[in-house]
Amino acid sequence: MAISEQEVRKVALLARLEVDEEEVRSLAHHFDSILEHFGKLNELDLDNIDPFVMDETQTPLREDRAEKWELREDALNEASHRDGDFFRVPRIVSEEG
Repeated sequence: MAISEQEVRKVALLARLEVDEEEVRSLAHHFDSILEHFGKLNELDLDNIDPFVMDETQTPLREDRAEKWELREDALNEASHRDGDFFRVPRIVSEEG
């Protein structure tokens, strides 16, 4: 399935992205590559696979534990607005309905 340049422009518009004509051609090529990979996934036989069961022998999980991070203070010192041990950021959600 080939992605047209017109479709790329539509996606860019919906995402509020400015793309020039060179980027449109490049993005069309990248989108085609992504869809090609999804096409390969569609060829897999998944009839006997339960999507809700994770095989832990194939997906190693790390132990979930808290660790002291030595660079924490350095990161906080780089913040443009710091409030004690926290980053202060602009409000992005209004409290109105």
